[in-house]
Amino acid sequence: MKSNWKITLSSDSILIPRRLEERDQDRLQSIYRLLQKTHIEGILDLRNTKITNLGKLQSVRGDLWLDKSKITTLSNLKYVRGILSLVNTPIIDLGNLISVEDALLLNLTPITTLGNLQSVGKSLWIVDTSLTDLGNLKYIGGNLWLRNTPISRLPKEERDRILSRVRIEGRVHFE
Repeated sequence: MKSNWKITLSSDSILIPRRLEERDQDRLQSIYRLLQKTHIEGILDLRNTKITNLGKLQSVRGDLWLDKSKITTLSNLKYVRGILSLVNTPIIDLGNLISVEDALLLNLTPITTLGNLQSVGKSLWIVDTSLTDLGNLKYIGGNLWLRNTPISRLPKEERDRILSRVRIEGRVHFE
Protein backbone atom coordinates (compact mmCIF):
# COMPACT_ATOMS: atom_id res chain seq x y z
CA MET A 1 0.00 0.00 0.00
CA LYS A 2 1.41 3.34 -1.02
CA SER A 3 1.34 6.23 1.43
CA ASN A 4 0.08 9.65 0.33
CA TRP A 5 1.66 11.46 3.29
CA LYS A 6 3.97 14.29 2.45
CA ILE A 7 6.25 15.78 5.07
CA THR A 8 7.39 19.35 4.73
CA LEU A 9 9.84 20.90 7.12
CA SER A 10 10.16 24.61 7.47
CA SER A 11 12.98 26.36 9.25
CA ASP A 12 10.59 26.90 12.19
CA SER A 13 10.06 23.16 12.73
CA ILE A 14 13.70 22.07 12.82
CA LEU A 15 15.33 21.90 16.22
CA ILE A 16 18.88 23.21 15.97
CA PRO A 17 20.97 22.18 18.98
CA ARG A 18 22.89 25.13 20.33
CA ARG A 19 25.90 25.19 22.60
CA LEU A 20 26.54 21.44 22.24
CA GLU A 21 30.03 21.87 23.62
CA GLU A 22 28.60 23.61 26.71
CA ARG A 23 26.11 20.78 27.23
CA ASP A 24 28.88 18.18 26.97
CA GLN A 25 30.95 20.10 29.52
CA ASP A 26 27.98 20.42 31.87
CA ARG A 27 27.32 16.66 31.65
CA LEU A 28 30.98 15.89 32.25
CA GLN A 29 31.06 18.20 35.29
CA SER A 30 27.95 16.54 36.76
CA ILE A 31 29.61 13.12 36.27
CA TYR A 32 32.76 14.31 38.05
CA ARG A 33 30.62 15.63 40.95
CA LEU A 34 28.90 12.22 41.13
CA LEU A 35 32.29 10.49 41.21
CA GLN A 36 33.23 12.43 44.37
CA LYS A 37 30.94 10.03 46.25
CA THR A 38 32.45 6.84 47.65
CA HIS A 39 29.33 4.70 47.12
CA ILE A 40 26.58 4.66 44.50
CA GLU A 41 23.32 2.70 44.78
CA GLY A 42 22.00 1.44 41.45
CA ILE A 43 23.22 1.37 37.88
CA LEU A 44 25.89 3.80 36.74
CA ASP A 45 26.03 4.15 32.96
CA LEU A 46 29.06 6.11 31.78
CA ARG A 47 29.34 4.61 28.29
CA ASN A 48 30.86 6.85 25.61
CA THR A 49 32.00 9.50 28.10
CA LYS A 50 35.31 11.31 28.28
CA ILE A 51 36.05 10.33 31.90
CA THR A 52 39.50 8.84 32.53
CA ASN A 53 39.10 7.71 36.17
CA LEU A 54 36.43 7.09 38.79
CA GLY A 55 37.54 9.65 41.34
CA LYS A 56 36.71 8.68 44.95
CA LEU A 57 34.21 5.96 44.01
CA GLN A 58 34.81 2.77 46.04
CA SER A 59 31.67 0.71 45.40
CA VAL A 60 28.65 0.45 43.13
CA ARG A 61 25.59 -1.51 44.22
CA GLY A 62 24.45 -2.29 40.69
CA ASP A 63 25.97 -2.39 37.23
CA LEU A 64 28.79 -0.12 36.11
CA TRP A 65 28.96 0.45 32.35
CA LEU A 66 32.10 2.14 31.03
CA ASP A 67 32.12 0.84 27.44
CA LYS A 68 33.84 3.13 24.93
CA SER A 69 34.74 5.66 27.63
CA LYS A 70 38.25 7.08 27.99
CA ILE A 71 38.77 5.30 31.34
CA THR A 72 42.36 4.21 32.00
CA THR A 73 42.14 3.25 35.68
CA LEU A 74 39.43 2.37 38.18
CA SER A 75 41.26 4.34 40.88
CA ASN A 76 39.73 3.56 44.31
CA LEU A 77 36.94 1.23 43.13
CA LYS A 78 36.90 -1.98 45.21
CA TYR A 79 33.48 -3.60 44.69
CA VAL A 80 30.81 -3.79 42.00
CA ARG A 81 27.67 -5.67 43.02
CA GLY A 82 26.47 -6.09 39.42
CA ILE A 83 28.09 -6.22 35.99
CA LEU A 84 31.28 -4.28 35.32
CA SER A 85 31.74 -3.62 31.62
CA LEU A 86 34.98 -2.09 30.34
CA VAL A 87 34.51 -3.15 26.70
CA ASN A 88 36.56 -1.20 24.18
CA THR A 89 38.21 1.15 26.67
CA PRO A 90 41.89 2.08 27.06
CA ILE A 91 41.87 0.59 30.59
CA ILE A 92 45.30 -0.59 31.64
CA ASP A 93 44.79 -1.00 35.36
CA LEU A 94 41.97 -2.33 37.57
CA GLY A 95 43.37 -0.32 40.47
CA ASN A 96 42.09 -1.55 43.84
CA LEU A 97 39.23 -3.65 42.44
CA ILE A 98 38.74 -6.78 44.60
CA SER A 99 35.35 -8.19 43.60
CA VAL A 100 32.68 -8.10 40.90
CA GLU A 101 29.54 -10.01 41.93
CA ASP A 102 28.18 -10.46 38.41
CA ALA A 103 30.06 -10.56 35.08
CA LEU A 104 33.28 -8.71 34.27
CA LEU A 105 33.73 -7.76 30.61
CA LEU A 106 37.24 -6.78 29.53
CA ASN A 107 36.91 -7.33 25.77
CA LEU A 108 38.99 -5.15 23.45
CA THR A 109 41.12 -3.55 26.17
CA PRO A 110 44.92 -3.22 26.46
CA ILE A 111 44.85 -4.58 30.04
CA THR A 112 47.74 -6.95 30.86
CA THR A 113 46.93 -8.08 34.43
CA LEU A 114 43.95 -8.38 36.75
CA GLY A 115 45.99 -7.01 39.66
CA ASN A 116 44.18 -7.20 43.02
CA LEU A 117 40.97 -8.74 41.65
CA GLN A 118 40.09 -11.82 43.73
CA SER A 119 36.63 -12.90 42.58
CA VAL A 120 34.08 -12.63 39.80
CA GLY A 121 30.63 -13.96 40.73
CA LYS A 122 29.63 -14.97 37.21
CA SER A 123 31.46 -15.02 33.89
CA LEU A 124 34.75 -13.31 33.12
CA TRP A 125 35.18 -12.19 29.51
CA ILE A 126 38.76 -11.54 28.43
CA VAL A 127 38.54 -11.46 24.64
CA ASP A 128 40.94 -9.65 22.28
CA THR A 129 43.10 -8.28 25.10
CA SER A 130 46.79 -8.21 25.99
CA LEU A 131 46.22 -10.08 29.28
CA THR A 132 49.30 -12.05 30.36
CA ASP A 133 48.54 -12.57 34.06
CA LEU A 134 45.49 -13.39 36.21
CA GLY A 135 47.00 -11.55 39.17
CA ASN A 136 45.40 -12.48 42.52
CA LEU A 137 42.23 -13.98 40.99
CA LYS A 138 40.96 -16.89 43.11
CA TYR A 139 37.36 -17.51 42.02
CA ILE A 140 35.09 -17.30 38.95
CA GLY A 141 31.46 -18.34 39.52
CA GLY A 142 30.72 -18.93 35.84
CA ASN A 143 32.61 -19.30 32.58
CA LEU A 144 36.02 -17.87 31.69
CA TRP A 145 36.38 -16.62 28.12
CA LEU A 146 40.03 -16.27 27.08
CA ARG A 147 39.85 -15.76 23.32
CA ASN A 148 42.70 -14.14 21.43
CA THR A 149 44.90 -13.34 24.43
CA PRO A 150 48.55 -14.13 25.19
CA ILE A 151 47.32 -16.64 27.82
CA SER A 152 45.14 -18.48 25.28
CA ARG A 153 48.17 -18.88 22.98
CA LEU A 154 50.41 -20.44 25.65
CA PRO A 155 51.29 -24.15 25.53
CA LYS A 156 48.61 -26.22 27.30
CA GLU A 157 50.85 -27.09 30.29
CA GLU A 158 51.69 -23.46 30.98
CA ARG A 159 48.08 -22.36 30.51
CA ASP A 160 46.88 -25.12 32.88
CA ARG A 161 49.42 -24.02 35.50
CA ILE A 162 48.08 -20.43 35.40
CA LEU A 163 44.44 -21.56 35.50
CA SER A 164 44.97 -24.10 38.29
CA ARG A 165 45.31 -21.26 40.82
CA VAL A 166 41.72 -20.17 40.11
CA ARG A 167 38.56 -22.04 41.12
CA ILE A 168 36.34 -21.87 38.03
CA GLU A 169 32.73 -23.07 38.43
CA GLY A 170 31.95 -23.01 34.71
CA ARG A 171 33.92 -23.83 31.59
CA VAL A 172 37.04 -22.24 30.12
CA HIS A 173 36.69 -21.16 26.49
CA PHE A 174 39.73 -20.49 24.32
CA GLU A 175 38.08 -20.44 20.90
